[in-house]
Amino acid sequence: MATLLSGETIAEGILKKLEKQSASWRIKKPKLAVVQVGDNPVSEKYIQEKAKVAERIGVALEVLRLKKGTSQKKIQAEIEKIGKNSKISGVIVQLPLPTTFPAQEILNTIPTSKDVDVLSCASFGLFALGELSILPPTVKAIALLLKTYRVEVQGKQVVVVGAGRLVGLPVAVWLLQQKARVTVTDKSTKNLADVVKQADIIISGVGKAKLIKAAMVKRGAVVIDAGSSVAQGRITGDVDFNNVIHKAKFITPVPGGVGPLTVACLFENVVDYYTRSFI
Repeated sequence: MATLLSGETIAEGILKKLEKQSASWRIKKPKLAVVQVGDNPVSEKYIQEKAKVAERIGVALEVLRLKKGTSQKKIQAEIEKIGKNSKISGVIVQLPLPTTFPAQEILNTIPTSKDVDVLSCASFGLFALGELSILPPTVKAIALLLKTYRVEVQGKQVVVVGAGRLVGLPVAVWLLQQKARVTVTDKSTKNLADVVKQADIIISGVGKAKLIKAAMVKRGAVVIDAGSSVAQGRITGDVDFNNVIHKAKFITPVPGGVGPLTVACLFENVVDYYTRSFI
């Protein structure tokens, strides 16, 4: 039976630290702006979680909800307007965007100094070169999980399932920086099960329920589920948890694993940029 990698415990420590810092925010406190385009139940769930955390630690949260039919020009104009607001410490565009939009062009509108998700090309380039002061929240969450539970990545065979901008791509870059042996899969990958079964560590961020079956997992592997989707009204991960737990050495639950820790790391980034810009 696998040991659970609990992100909630680590997240709680981060949030308590941020709560203590909030005593110094009485005059001007950090503010996070979230831009959401269209309706997505998973996105809405994550915005609600961000709102709860923001209220707890004393960070202001502003959500700009735009209709799916809003033009790209209007979306980018709104992001530029928010980015110029001196009261705002961080800006995020809640993903996924409707498929009709060129997501990267819109993300590139976020100013680097407020890109707390590290999603613009400019911010990502600095991160890839090791020259950014923060890590992408999901990367930081996974890094903290591995460090806390003493899982070594250097020299290990790591398979990253999915090459998306939120999880797969930044995680792969970070793993290479840690000298892991990295394989990234996407929709074009043939024989996915065979590829995944070679992994010492599996990190999945696709958003497809129960994509990773027990038969795909090598006994004793570390399984990190950073994917999320809605199944029967509930948030579920990419991993067939109830079966994989009997083969893995370590496994993250969904919810309670990467998700809450990612939110905590996001707000840590917001406070970091606030501290650099406003104090």
